[in-house]
Amino acid sequence: MSGKSDGALGVFVVGLVIFMGGVIAEFMVGPLVLGGLLMIGAVAATTRRRRLGPAPEVTLRPGGKDRPWKRRD
Repeated sequence: MSGKSDGALGVFVVGLVIFMGGVIAEFMVGPLVLGGLLMIGAVAATTRRRRLGPAPEVTLRPGGKDRPWKRRD
């Protein structure tokens, strides 16, 4: 995992703790909304980062540079 994923996981866990605190405190709206927004934001941030990252190298044929299954002709 990269450092950014660890940070997003930390934000998600904090949001979950705040959300559960709101549930335990008889469904207080403030903590429920704040915790929910933190969790949604953490998930959205990691999803966006993955989508904007470099495209994976995909090939259906053997060969190519630095591939262990490269065909020796």
